[in-house]
Amino acid sequence: GSAVELGCTAEGRPLPLLSWFRDGEVLREEPVSTGLKLVLPRLEPDDAGIYSCVAENRHGRHNRSLQLHVA
Repeated sequence: GSAVELGCTAEGRPLPLLSWFRDGEVLREEPVSTGLKLVLPRLEPDDAGIYSCVAENRHGRHNRSLQLHVA
């Protein structure tokens, strides 16, 4: 039932599109941004999974992932 906040930052020219995914499904996107937070207000076991932040512009794409376990 606790809250968790996941943060993601990226720099680039042009500014990247930042996106949060969970198990391949888009949860949140922010065009031309340097930071994007994903807030999960009340964690439940169904919130467990692999979360990925993707930064993308015309020069390329980078991502970071984490696996969230909920006990």
